[in-house]
Amino acid sequence: MGMQHSDWGDRRHPCRWEAESDDSGFWVPDRSEIVTQFFTRYLFFALALIYFSTLDAVPPVLFSIEHLLIALGVYFVFNTGFFLQALRGVTLLKIRGAMSADLIIVTLCVIHDPNPIPPSALAFLMVLLGNGMRYGMRLFAEVLGGAFIGMAISFALRYRLGGFEIGAGDVFFGVFWVTLALYAYILMGRIEGQRFQLDYRSRFDTLTGLLNRHGLMAAADNIFDRANPDVPVTVLFADLNQFKAVNDRYGHNVGDRVLAEFARIFSESAEMGVCGRWGGDEFVALLPQRNAAEIARIFERIETRTEAWSHSNGMPMAVSLGVSHAPRDGNDLETLLSVADIHLYQSKSQQPETASEPLDYGTLIDEPKTT
Repeated sequence: MGMQHSDWGDRRHPCRWEAESDDSGFWVPDRSEIVTQFFTRYLFFALALIYFSTLDAVPPVLFSIEHLLIALGVYFVFNTGFFLQALRGVTLLKIRGAMSADLIIVTLCVIHDPNPIPPSALAFLMVLLGNGMRYGMRLFAEVLGGAFIGMAISFALRYRLGGFEIGAGDVFFGVFWVTLALYAYILMGRIEGQRFQLDYRSRFDTLTGLLNRHGLMAAADNIFDRANPDVPVTVLFADLNQFKAVNDRYGHNVGDRVLAEFARIFSESAEMGVCGRWGGDEFVALLPQRNAAEIARIFERIETRTEAWSHSNGMPMAVSLGVSHAPRDGNDLETLLSVADIHLYQSKSQQPETASEPLDYGTLIDEPKTT
């Protein structure tokens, strides 16, 4: 089964960030985080069961104590189902389903809490922090809104149908709860911004804007993990031949400009794929499988645009290119780059004396075997 276009288009967060669109998505927790989150849910269930089981009765606003315990049992069943589903893979629908179950059961518990200032209302904060701090600001905003609605409904029913009266303690508790919830949201927004910045800096090259070596390795792991071990991948490897001469003659500022310009040429010419700077003047692109003719066209675009930019700016710059294919040449990025590097040096050995002489790509590009 071939790779989908979306598998190759996420250049921002290849491992942890699940994008819904260009500007929104959610963080996918790892298995240990999932287990911790659902352990907390089971702990809440146990505490609620003990708390309401020790009461002789609860105000019959909606349910009797027996019916409330049954509702807690239903929550336990749903929570177990969501847990098993999350272990198979986290999706936005599953996250929202589990959050909704949390909010509903906490709302029912607060409605039937016999204390004038219900301690069960603190569970709204647990739902807010336990969900909102894991998945990103969009879902944090959703669970915050759900918690406000749940609090409003539960206290309205308590006062209207449960016989409770508003006191100074209720007002203080409400103001304190709202203040703490909003503060958590604002603080999480700042943390999330810093998280994105750290994630970007750890995966991206600041000069070119492409993935750095760490980001490329993470992207490669993600691509190979999304399908079977025989996923077809084409790897392009590029090396600027005369970059040291440019650096020595014109200085590092001009050298940086050359790298940034070639990065743009390389990523645009490679079309759909994941592009990055492997290090120094070496660049890598991971593409869905391409045949020899398609690779030759990509190489020609890179060569032509590089030569045109070199001539227009009066700088001696040329590029050598190599290619490898998975699964024929390997099933990990380092092995594939080793094969592409061999082809790259074959290309460099055939580099013409003048830019007008075309390279013979036929001996450097092997047609990938179709599966």
